[in-house]
Amino acid sequence: MREERTALAITRDRAQEMLGELALARLFAFSVRELATGLCVMEAPFDELFLRPGDLVSGPIYMALADAAVWVALMTIIGPVRMAVTSEMTTNFLHGAVRRGVICTARIIAVHDGLAEATASCVDDEGTLLTHHTATYSLPPTQRRER
Repeated sequence: MREERTALAITRDRAQEMLGELALARLFAFSVRELATGLCVMEAPFDELFLRPGDLVSGPIYMALADAAVWVALMTIIGPVRMAVTSEMTTNFLHGAVRRGVICTARIIAVHDGLAEATASCVDDEGTLLTHHTATYSLPPTQRRER
């Protein structure tokens, strides 16, 4: 039986600092709201830049937010590893956010064989489910061990 980790491998401040180094995350003003082992809740506040016709938040915002939230959730387990990268991501659009900020919750399901499997979901500030994502991340060789 494996022991559960109680301490996070990255702090919220460090995760936010790493996001700040990414131009897209800065442009979209992503902020880490909550961290737990294998979990990240991240927010993209509404911005006119996000709009597509119909006053809907554009799809790339959801995808970028989910991808960043999965990356940070993974770092709560493996530490601040910049080169853990997305190898596959699927997005299902369920509802559109009309001129609203978006909140994403990402969860790591498994880390194995140099890969990490995750899910993420985005909601608006009223809790309406907007998107569902599944993602696979490839870990750099230095992180490829069973966890």
